[in-house]
Amino acid sequence: MSGQMQSTAAVNELATLLLPVKDKQLVLPNVTVAEIIPYEEPLAKDDTPEWYLGSLTWRNQTIPLVSFDAMNDEVVSGESSERRIAVLNSIVDDDRLHFCGIVTDGVPRLMRVMADEITDDVGATAGPAEISRVMISGERAAIPDVEHIQQEILKVF
Repeated sequence: MSGQMQSTAAVNELATLLLPVKDKQLVLPNVTVAEIIPYEEPLAKDDTPEWYLGSLTWRNQTIPLVSFDAMNDEVVSGESSERRIAVLNSIVDDDRLHFCGIVTDGVPRLMRVMADEITDDVGATAGPAEISRVMISGERAAIPDVEHIQQEILKVF
């Protein structure tokens, strides 16, 4: 493949992570995720919404941990030995929140996605923590609304 053809392919391709939650995958650009870490119990806080699981220490910082399922008004998945925490970079302009964690139901996987591999999931309705529901190469996925999630965290963190 010539250099120009490789450059064109790279522009049309996005490195993503598929984070397994409940009955779908959350699809995020790879750069949104700072690290995937083993699950650990957070330090709970009283009088918080069900989706706010508490906080934990990561790289000498206190970060909030949330349940995407609960934030999206879905039944929360049961505990699994495969659970992980996806530490997300903050996209909100607030010095109180540099990172946050989302519980996943398994090991995330890297996927390179071309624009023509993503289609709307016809008939699926996006939840309050999602931008949209999509199909990626035949798999159900959701594009999470990271800004909404982080704005909600700031109300209780």
